[in-house]
Amino acid sequence: MYNIKKILEQKEVNGEELESLLLKRKDNAVDFLLIDVREEYEYNEKRILGVDFLVPLSDFFTKVKELEPQKTKSIIVQCKSGARSAQAQAQLKLLGFERVINLSGGIVKYRGETV
Repeated sequence: MYNIKKILEQKEVNGEELESLLLKRKDNAVDFLLIDVREEYEYNEKRILGVDFLVPLSDFFTKVKELEPQKTKSIIVQCKSGARSAQAQAQLKLLGFERVINLSGGIVKYRGETV
């Protein structure tokens, strides 16, 4: 069993940890946002069940404004492999978002539920 509090304090999570968090969120045991930073066509092909926002890195600074009210919430960013989401993580931190976590390995390594 994963320690949810410790997971949300990390800089990166793996697919199993994210899957655990998503299950706990269904039970209202944890609150966080899952943000996909891939392009819309990638998102439409396959996405992790539970994504809250699509904020493509190519349109990041326009779309990120929608997240302003969420600055204090834990945010997990994901992409295909973890590289673009690491860039988004760094940008969000520069913009004052407090708790931003990267999904290491991205959707490629994620084995949980997708649509």
